[in-house]
Amino acid sequence: MNIFISWSGETSMKIASELKNFIPRILQSAKPYYTPSDIEKGTRWESEINQKLQECLVGLICLTPDNTEKPWIMFEAGALSNRLDKSKVCSILFDLKKSDVTGPLSRFQMTDFNSNDFYKLAQSINSSMGDMKIEENLLRESFDYFFPIFEGKVQEILKKRKGDYIKPQRSDRDILEELLDLIRKQSNKVPIENNSKTAGDITDDILRRIGKYESKMLYNYKVGDSVIYSGYGEGVVSEIQTLGDKVVVVVDFPKGDRKAYYTTDKHLNKL
Repeated sequence: MNIFISWSGETSMKIASELKNFIPRILQSAKPYYTPSDIEKGTRWESEINQKLQECLVGLICLTPDNTEKPWIMFEAGALSNRLDKSKVCSILFDLKKSDVTGPLSRFQMTDFNSNDFYKLAQSINSSMGDMKIEENLLRESFDYFFPIFEGKVQEILKKRKGDYIKPQRSDRDILEELLDLIRKQSNKVPIENNSKTAGDITDDILRRIGKYESKMLYNYKVGDSVIYSGYGEGVVSEIQTLGDKVVVVVDFPKGDRKAYYTTDKHLNKL
């Protein structure tokens, strides 16, 4: 059974590598997959990563304090939720509490990095393996042997994080625009489901899963409205979207620029 491991950032990448090695030691028929490079994520999404996503039955998202707002994490989480039932997608929290995870990522099951929670996750994966599942006593035995080894390696990774980590303060607009840019770039690549959906279709599916538009009229804005943004000029609303519990308008400006603004932005007004 194939398992897709999502990560973003150096710490998360190292943990994902250890997780990839740990899972087959307790579930011998499991085949975890992850891409060991941020650069490869973009260049290989349309080929190998895309294919692996189609083959996976479970998705695991490695969350650390420095990646809960990373666009790749959100993008891959959206792709996983589009492919799998939410019960088959799980965020694993390293140096995080459940209350630290907000927005779209909070909609998935969450596993704390401790023996009890990890064993429940192992049981859940095992129950999804059909004829390949192993007996409970064998799972318990292998888990009790290998988890302390895995736990020790992860703790070392977490300890080696350079300096005292301070979470960067990024504006909601910065995060939103980076995510939208990433999704639009990927929408030009191959469809995820062969002969059934276009790249644009699947992008819309992913966006809906992580909070895309619910209607064409929200918070008194609608597609086609003329608006003005203080200091930037006049434009036309081309899309209405939601990200988590926030509503966003995408505005096209005369020179070909496209900007995304929260409807609560006091600098944005209808003409």
